[in-house]
Amino acid sequence: MTKQRAAIFDVLRQAERPLSIEEILRAARSQYPGLGERTVFRHLKEMTQEFKLVRLNFPGQPYRFELPSGTHHPHVICRSCQKVFNLERETPNLLEHYPSPAEFELDGEEVIFYGRCRIPDCPNQPS
Repeated sequence: MTKQRAAIFDVLRQAERPLSIEEILRAARSQYPGLGERTVFRHLKEMTQEFKLVRLNFPGQPYRFELPSGTHHPHVICRSCQKVFNLERETPNLLEHYPSPAEFELDGEEVIFYGRCRIPDCPNQPS
């Protein structure tokens, strides 16, 4: 594993939540100052193709990346700072409960909750 990949893995492991490319780049540069944007893009693409990372796509959000968890868990998005967090409880298989329309084949779903986080750098926090 290259130093660049190790920095990306460390950042995601420490964050314990899905991160955007910008968040990954900013945090990884603190460990590996010479890390370039193209290098991060390339490694994220390769690591996703190798199933070492999961790429998440939420409406109105930049792509996010997280380490594979082995569970199908919901996510929560802060309405103030737009950060995405994992909810640890596994989501039941919802596809079993919804029939596919005749002209469509369902193959997955994503449960998303919205709220306001309580982390110190969120604009929602009182001054």
